[in-house]
Amino acid sequence: MQRQLVFIPIRNDELDAITGVTTLTRRQAHTVTSELLEALEYTEAQTEDAEYAAMVIASVAALAAHGERLVLVAEVPASQVSPGTDASNGEVVVADVPPESITCWFSEAEGVDFADAAAAASGLDVDTAWDFPQVQELLHANDMLWNGVEEFRRGVQDV
Repeated sequence: MQRQLVFIPIRNDELDAITGVTTLTRRQAHTVTSELLEALEYTEAQTEDAEYAAMVIASVAALAAHGERLVLVAEVPASQVSPGTDASNGEVVVADVPPESITCWFSEAEGVDFADAAAAASGLDVDTAWDFPQVQELLHANDMLWNGVEEFRRGVQDV
């Protein structure tokens, strides 16, 4: 079965999808598509760079939709992925995100002030939000942190 890596913008209260408490269905996500490769002028050999770009794009989508950059990463069956409305930004729709498909998540480092960027991006599409100086400042000054799902799952069991 062919699998596809997707980056899913989420709200903080959806992070428990990692353990299956929250169910994610019909979710907007971002992934490496031929349109994304073309828009960024990447070759097929630059898949890792394109995956990073898709994650950053998903983080801006999360900022615009939810007021913070929080992105789940999942490897789902390709049959669960259909085209979204913003192909040049790698947008897709994921029919179902089972907890076991979630590999990690990205979040802001503690203490990062993203309030100005969140206010500027609120309710906008990715391209419009991307162009705001506050969003660019956040992207350039603050890399997101990688978080392993096992840490989250262990933390839930310890409660």
